Amino acid sequence: MKKRINGSIRPRPNAENVQYYDITLELGTDPATGKRKRMYFKVNTTDREEAENELMIKKAEYLQEKLLEPSKETVAEFLERFLEDTRRNLSPATTRDYKGMIERYIEPLFGHMRVQELTRAKVQQVYNGLRKKSNRSNNPLSASTIKHIDRILKCALNVAVDEGIIKENPVRKIKIGKDIRSEHLEVYTVEEIRALEKAVRGTDMELPVALLFDCVMRRGELLGLRYSDIDFDKKEVTIQHAWTETETNEPVLKDCKTESSYRKLIVSDHTINLLRRQRTIYMRNRMKYGEKFCNSNHVICKKNGEPYRPKSFTRKWAKTLKNNGLRHIKLHGTRHSAISLLLSEGVPIQIAQQRAGHQDPKITLSVYSHVSKDKESLVADTLEEVLFSAVGE
Repeated sequence: MKKRINGSIRPRPNAENVQYYDITLELGTDPATGKRKRMYFKVNTTDREEAENELMIKKAEYLQEKLLEPSKETVAEFLERFLEDTRRNLSPATTRDYKGMIERYIEPLFGHMRVQELTRAKVQQVYNGLRKKSNRSNNPLSASTIKHIDRILKCALNVAVDEGIIKENPVRKIKIGKDIRSEHLEVYTVEEIRALEKAVRGTDMELPVALLFDCVMRRGELLGLRYSDIDFDKKEVTIQHAWTETETNEPVLKDCKTESSYRKLIVSDHTINLLRRQRTIYMRNRMKYGEKFCNSNHVICKKNGEPYRPKSFTRKWAKTLKNNGLRHIKLHGTRHSAISLLLSEGVPIQIAQQRAGHQDPKITLSVYSHVSKDKESLVADTLEEVLFSAVGE
């Protein structure tokens, strides 16, 4: 059946004082209800000819089935739906991350706008402003943070495209720029690692430090390690879970994020002996606390068996460094340090990649292409001995 469409334009608020035009499309009668079907559009122009042209465009789009039905849904309302719909497909940590970024940045900056009003120019303008001053402080946002905001907004608006709310994603081809990278990663030298190991010897931080460096663990992997993941006879540790926080800040045990994160590692005699000792302590505390004991089966836990909350363990790490007068680096910096040490000692990149649980060796090289200061002189001495000493002969 051939589609029929009529339309009209109307000056607003009136013909003597035109500020914009309303477009009305007459789409016939709804067979289900018998009522007339109409679509209304606002055209921000005072030029009647321009409004007439827009009417013709709307008619053509309708006949080609490309016309978007007007929607008053705001970005804030849409994002609420988006989070609810995608929650089932995201990990608890990712959901918490999305929710936090939306509440802190996206909703305050874009939430009041209608989804159909978002344009690439408006988004670019907001991003440019964030590079000068954050909406939450007087400090500028880093390019990496803005890129994170951009990824989440782009993901959400892709859904809006799929739902037919907008024709194309306005966040495409946005320019953000780059941060000036630091010349070095935040890592410990070999001497600092030894000082750390000496400082925690005999304390409840000795085993966590050993595992962080031996297994190149992430915080969630460390706190998610259970005794069932350890083969004491083979000296093998299986990393297959992560202890992370949900959007309500409740910790939960989840599977590793990627296939490469799942890994079986042979550990040193020192680490396996510490694990045996910790298992004995765990069983002793289980008998001591009785019914009050939380039989979590977590290796890294409190005396009563209760697992640490991730943020709580990060504070414990910072306190350990401060109490022992050690230079502060982030807990994740132990991964940087461990892989930098492996690479500087000549361990093949593929082995370092597998131990870190990276999907691609390029990630290992791009993030950890750092030579510790205590190794720079070794490189210079090697070149002197192999190449330059022969020049004077």
